[in-house]
Amino acid sequence: MTNDEQILDSTTNHIEDDSIISNKLDKEIIKFPIYRHFIDQYSNFTLDNHETLNIEERIYPNLTGYTLSGPKKIEYRSNSLYFIDDYHFKYNNINESSNKKNYSITFLYLGDQLSGHNGIVHGGLLATLLDELTCRVGFLNFKSKRGVTANLNINYKKPTKSNSWILIKCTVLKKIDRKCWVKGEVYLIDENKQTLEDCDLLCDCEVLIIEPKWVNELK
Repeated sequence: MTNDEQILDSTTNHIEDDSIISNKLDKEIIKFPIYRHFIDQYSNFTLDNHETLNIEERIYPNLTGYTLSGPKKIEYRSNSLYFIDDYHFKYNNINESSNKKNYSITFLYLGDQLSGHNGIVHGGLLATLLDELTCRVGFLNFKSKRGVTANLNINYKKPTKSNSWILIKCTVLKKIDRKCWVKGEVYLIDENKQTLEDCDLLCDCEVLIIEPKWVNELK
């Protein structure tokens, strides 16, 4: 076998391994009551809020979706479920007392090559996921659909064990002109949890996102 053939064979095996793991985790997550809970909520929400169904995300997550994705890394990542009231697609300012929904839900499975201390997911990985996912929902509240992180403050509450399922909820708190504040929360989930109230909160954050005046330079 030539060197090129060996590389191709290795790559093919890696893709097949990824596919096997993904299929296994797909079958596992759909049995979780909390997963079904949010899928049902999303189906009901989009009956009256159609704009959420038209969301096209601008940025592919190269770091978390490619570099950090794969066996023993980020082994599973669901499409984010966006619960964004149609009202918010008019891009008005948002005050903290708003009762119109504006949040996202994402499910992930984190493998054991993402650890800092043995068996514990590195805090920097959680920070990266929180930064990315809070920005994704925050950006959707700007007409340009673009922005940058200005500040991110994280509170680590409990260790996040590797080889575990998590749910990340990101909620827009308020928006004033070119500034948007978003809260991110990481929860431990399993096959027994019914709602977020049943789950351990592992860490949370508050992020300030801005739409800079040079926003058109962001590709």
